[in-house]
Amino acid sequence: MPSALISTEVLIGTLLMAAVVVLATTYLRRRYIAKGLPLTLCGLRRPGTDRWRLGLIRFGDNALEWYTLGGVSLRPKRRWLRQRLLLDAPVPLQGAESIPLLPGASRVPCSDGDDRFDLALQAPAYTALRSWQEASPPGYNVNVA
Repeated sequence: MPSALISTEVLIGTLLMAAVVVLATTYLRRRYIAKGLPLTLCGLRRPGTDRWRLGLIRFGDNALEWYTLGGVSLRPKRRWLRQRLLLDAPVPLQGAESIPLLPGASRVPCSDGDDRFDLALQAPAYTALRSWQEASPPGYNVNVA
């Protein structure tokens, strides 16, 4: 009987340690990705699909970067330059198109040259994205009157 008890304790301890490692890795990855820049939850949908992929977008100095929500990669999966990114008017997500983790989100049709995609953003994140896109980083186009 003692060996079954010890085996159960070892199994539970191992599962708890695995959960702590996953949570710590997720937290540290998010902190590293943010690097002091604005970071928000959003959905990404490619043309021809109905499936939203959840991720994080970071408003960089010159580019918008999209990271997958899960995983350990520290590199963005998608990157769009501020000067080339075009945003259309947001359309509220309703019914089957809605995303449970983004209540009240809107679909924002976007394009970067020939690349078309949709972002799902909540209202404050959309406002931040729109103002980021219209702003210029310090020192950019300084000779414009």
